[in-house]
Amino acid sequence: MARRLAWGMLGVLIILGTAVAHAAEKPRLNPSGFTPSQVCGTCHQDIYAMWKDSKHARAFENPIFAAAYREVRREGGSAKELCLRCHAPIAGITGDLEARQAVTREGVGCDFCHSVTGVAIRDTGSPFDVEVGATKRGAKVGATSPAHAVQPSILHKSSRLCGGCHEFRNDEGVAVISTFSEWRASSYPSELRACQDCHFVPVSGRIAVQRQGALGATIPDHRLQRSQEQLREAVKLDLVRTTRNAGRLEVVLAVRNIGSGHAVPTGHPSRRLLLKVEARSAGSGALLGDATQTYEKVILGGSGKALLRDVELFLRGREVRDTRITPGQARSETFAFPVPSGEAVRVHAELEYLYRSHVLAGNEWRVQVARHDSLIPGN
Repeated sequence: MARRLAWGMLGVLIILGTAVAHAAEKPRLNPSGFTPSQVCGTCHQDIYAMWKDSKHARAFENPIFAAAYREVRREGGSAKELCLRCHAPIAGITGDLEARQAVTREGVGCDFCHSVTGVAIRDTGSPFDVEVGATKRGAKVGATSPAHAVQPSILHKSSRLCGGCHEFRNDEGVAVISTFSEWRASSYPSELRACQDCHFVPVSGRIAVQRQGALGATIPDHRLQRSQEQLREAVKLDLVRTTRNAGRLEVVLAVRNIGSGHAVPTGHPSRRLLLKVEARSAGSGALLGDATQTYEKVILGGSGKALLRDVELFLRGREVRDTRITPGQARSETFAFPVPSGEAVRVHAELEYLYRSHVLAGNEWRVQVARHDSLIPGN
């Protein structure tokens, strides 16, 4: 009996000792290659949770990209390098172009961004300079870590870091994605406002979990996007004036980009902003007239036809037709409707943000950005 108790106590001590040893272990960083983001998350728990909820974390495995990537790959050529340079950037550095490694399939992971030392925006093949290993780079000055060396980086406060992916010109010189150059052409650079100021806003959270507790009360929001909220803050819709004359109602509206450092919409050309206006009888509700105006970037092929498929957009685009709203721009739009004399009219206007991918036919993401309603009295 005493021997069984002794062996039992020994077993408990071994288990406790093993647990303590594991608890005291530092994260297993890869000193000569990329470290999986899950390892980063053992200390940076709040940041990791945000990143996992981001489009960066889903850049490689989201179904829209996966379908478009298969389509582009069927075209042959440099499809792997073209697409993976941003959707799985580790692949181009390690040569894992078949994405066999889990760290490659993470998309835009923690260790990739925090290993970047330089960005060449015009290098469409390999825009990032990377130094991988035990030193991690970030915007915070004076940060230390028991798990790895920390180097402060001005680049991580700069829009150039984002521009490596959020800018792409094809072999024809067409800017298929031009978010970085849109920002650069705006007033934001002279105002010292970078991408991070809008997309990396401070939120409550711990930088890292240590025995001493949290290192800070706020952290940059690694979800990076607050899409619907930011759209509604960035774009405003106002009624400028209405004029009635001889059975005709003229409505003038202003669409303004007041809070975005790039064009609205930006990014992939499949995104559009749609202004819809309608006039109805205030009495019967009958529709008296309606109209629309679309703000978009259209990529044209050699024949002048609008291209829709990703493989065409990125590989065969020759020209651009751009009606989007640039930073700080106010666009005035005039609409005219036939209206019976003396009849009161209700005018309804709304702005919708639309995203439709050809690979998911029938599915369209719609967000109402702004609206305006007015009652125009009869004469």
